[in-house]
Amino acid sequence: MNFFKNENIVVSEFKNDEIIYQPLLKNLNEKVQKEAASLLLNYLFEESKQELRHLLPFTETKIKNFMHLDHHVLEHLELVESMSGNPKSTLLYWLDQTKTAMGSRLLRYFLTHPLTDIKEIESRLNYIEAFQIYEPRQALEDALREVYDINRLVGRIASLNANARDLVQLKNTLKQVPKIKEALNSYQHPLLDELNHTMDNHDTLFELLDNALKEDVPISVKEGGMIKEGFNQELDELRTLSEHGESWLNDYLETQKELTGIKNLKIGYNRVFGYFIEVSKGNIPLIKDEYGYIRKQTLANNERYITEELKTYEDKILNAKAKAEKLEYDIFVELRNETNQNLSSLLALSQNIAKIDTFLSLAKVADMYRYVRPRFNQHHYVEIESARHPVVERHVEFVSNHITMKPNEIFILTGPNMSGKSTYMRMFAIMVVMAQTGMFVPASKADLPIYDAIFTRIGSSDDIAGGKSTFMVEMVEANEALQHATSKSLILFDEIGRGTATYDGMALAQGMIEYIHNDIKAQTLFSTHYHELTKLSEELEHVTNLHVKAKENKDQMVFLYQIERGPSDKSYGIQVAALANLPEKIIKRSKQILKILEKESQYNQVDLFTLMEEPEIEYLIPNDVKQLIEEISNIDTDQMTPIDALIKLKYLQNLLKKK
Repeated sequence: MNFFKNENIVVSEFKNDEIIYQPLLKNLNEKVQKEAASLLLNYLFEESKQELRHLLPFTETKIKNFMHLDHHVLEHLELVESMSGNPKSTLLYWLDQTKTAMGSRLLRYFLTHPLTDIKEIESRLNYIEAFQIYEPRQALEDALREVYDINRLVGRIASLNANARDLVQLKNTLKQVPKIKEALNSYQHPLLDELNHTMDNHDTLFELLDNALKEDVPISVKEGGMIKEGFNQELDELRTLSEHGESWLNDYLETQKELTGIKNLKIGYNRVFGYFIEVSKGNIPLIKDEYGYIRKQTLANNERYITEELKTYEDKILNAKAKAEKLEYDIFVELRNETNQNLSSLLALSQNIAKIDTFLSLAKVADMYRYVRPRFNQHHYVEIESARHPVVERHVEFVSNHITMKPNEIFILTGPNMSGKSTYMRMFAIMVVMAQTGMFVPASKADLPIYDAIFTRIGSSDDIAGGKSTFMVEMVEANEALQHATSKSLILFDEIGRGTATYDGMALAQGMIEYIHNDIKAQTLFSTHYHELTKLSEELEHVTNLHVKAKENKDQMVFLYQIERGPSDKSYGIQVAALANLPEKIIKRSKQILKILEKESQYNQVDLFTLMEEPEIEYLIPNDVKQLIEEISNIDTDQMTPIDALIKLKYLQNLLKKK
């Protein structure tokens, strides 16, 4: 409680841990588990004032069975949410080929909860492999496409908020179950046969709802129009009376004329007596006792009678509509209550459909994008051939790379901005997440260890509300890894130390690398502009230098996006500045200063203020590149993600090709 108070989090205390909902606790063995679960359940009931029969039983989940991903990792890797607001930059967008809401939710859960249990990972991969058979896929997708959100429907039914449309949606969902089972059977795969056998058709419930409910029903449950004709005889009669009451009276009048032989017999109505039969004075002798006429009123020229049948139908006619609506509502409530008895089996059905939908989606994606099944080793080696970024390759032509990494190895990655360092790091981490989620991965071969966690520090941001600068945020996020990573973790640090003075940043970066190397021993990708750090490979056994290839062509920089061993020979910072359309005068002057700095590099300190500016040289901008300059001028690099930058760069390259 003190922690919450210190963090200024408002907490309401609730102490009722009485065990009431035994069915929901059946999977829990420890008393403390049951008390904690009961505390939560009782609180939910107290707040909602509704039964909790729509909840699944508690299950014991061991944290060690899941890879640790904090919110920084989820944000930096853009697994399910986009940093730029563009959903197409998320991994989920390109993997989600699901047809149901349940499947989409399960896929999202999978991505944010990768596994460390290799048996469970292999089980998921087996399902994906089973669904890769193409022939039955279309029939299965067609059936899944007609399935509504069972969990939402069950929640509304359990809370007694369901209307007739909800029950119709449930009926139409149950209608698809035999089609789903038939499609699963077509795969003729033992794993899918086993899944098929666990699915309940709910034939009895489907027949009840199908026989009872119209297809097009109103939202309101108290205005009628929900129940089919023929389902309830009394309701049919009330509807007939309500809709055809006058017709019945005319038929009844003709019957009485024929019975009595009185041709001018009439049926009338007033508010005092209701409906009555009127007989003129001269025809009164024709009324016999066996006709069941009961004298009700005597007038000067006629008598008024009623009969039991007329009074019975009078009550029905006058109240038929209201009675029909009430009876229809009562029937609907009975249907809802009957459905309520099937909530547990419906939730089990929902779980099975979500599982089918998710694995079918992942199998389809694996086929579409040429993903392969990953393998896992116990030696903590990484060997990936032709690795690709699953999101970037959907936007631009992607240059694949090989990744080979030994246990405890640290990669120091150098190269110019925009060259693909961050993309390479994200690609590796995303591939690890996909593999441990139990998905196929974008490569021609992948052999990976099992990681217990991924820690990232990528990109620059500040926390204005929290009073933290960019550098402070950088240090806080880095500390998360340094405090909690193990030798089985994966660490991604991008440009650590750039938020402070050069030597401070360089010192911090080297200190972190040494700490990871000597104490944590986690496999690490560490990108940097501090080329001095590349010398650590000569001092630390497990440090390896990598660089992103780039070349200069007529004073222009060309990114090759290929990762090679060894440090980068230069940073190409001025060339990147030129790509960003800095004024030519600044570019020219920067090159002059760079040459002087390189000449003076043998000294400990260079006095930047003694670097005299050379005479200004004017440069003309060719007319045929004005469009490119305008395009580049409008780029807001502070708001761009690496994926957005690559997309924009591809667009600019296409413009250049047209020139």
